[in-house]
Amino acid sequence: MGKLLAVDVGATKVLVSAFDAETDHTLAQKRYLSADFSSLSKLIQTFQEEFSYSHFDVACLGLAGPVSARQVHLTNLPWIVDADVLAEDCHIDYVEIMNDFAAAALGINELSEEDTVCLQTGDYDAAGNKLIVGAGSGLGISPIKNCGGEFIPQPSEGGHMDFAPLDSTQLKLFDWLHKKWTHVSYERILSGEGIEFLYAFFNAENHGHSHHNLTPICSAEQVHELAMKGEPIAQKTLNTFVEVYGAYIGNVSLLWQAKAGVYIAGGIGPKIRDWMQQPRFIRSMTAKGRMSGLVKDIPVYLVVNDQIGLLGMKHLAKLRFSQKNNK
Repeated sequence: MGKLLAVDVGATKVLVSAFDAETDHTLAQKRYLSADFSSLSKLIQTFQEEFSYSHFDVACLGLAGPVSARQVHLTNLPWIVDADVLAEDCHIDYVEIMNDFAAAALGINELSEEDTVCLQTGDYDAAGNKLIVGAGSGLGISPIKNCGGEFIPQPSEGGHMDFAPLDSTQLKLFDWLHKKWTHVSYERILSGEGIEFLYAFFNAENHGHSHHNLTPICSAEQVHELAMKGEPIAQKTLNTFVEVYGAYIGNVSLLWQAKAGVYIAGGIGPKIRDWMQQPRFIRSMTAKGRMSGLVKDIPVYLVVNDQIGLLGMKHLAKLRFSQKNNK
């Protein structure tokens, strides 16, 4: 019986799943806090000890950071993950690592109809490309190339593209963020931390305070709770967030025409589903002047299954195990 391991590594949480290669049956699964471990090897060894697994045939891992030479320096964690070192430390025959959004891209075809919400019907083309994007602890994105019906994710750090303000208020926001960071990327806004800074910014504006030395005053979760209760500043925060989110996805859609669908994953979208489904999101996404029609033709789906990255890594682990045994 082949034993496979799928791992989805985020900035704050790591989801680990062991499953059977032949039956696809989940043998053990657990979520861990990243901050509790000094390395990914230590985390996986803890999983192995807890569930009495000393060896795996294949492990596939999605990690939040760019992959180079079978190594990842995680963007928001003080970890360096080396696939070969991990294989040796954890007694795994074969380890493959990839960017977390490339991993999520592989999970798209594993989704059921209940796992997505359509935000824009568009003009679907099965022969077209796809795109996955998602705001969470950071902002991830992966273009997905349609190669004769096989969808191949492309690595990208497109969340770090320059933020482009849409109006005078966003220009003020940019000026303030630029005082804190010389490079203001979309991720500075389209992330959990971004929501916290947006709320602090609008709170200061509302009370006539200076924006100097502005720091977050409540968490992204608290902002969402306040918005659900009708608190005006929190609602303005989320309205601005989805407008910037829509504009960003529209920009990327001009560069990468995903006629087979844009899939919005990440931890934030499903939590603020009510805001994502409001007209302002699609209105901002499609406000591209002469190219508005092109963006309106792109199907857009909100992914509400938070295990899409793990699904992608399970898919890849099964594929690699099959290839290994058929050599």
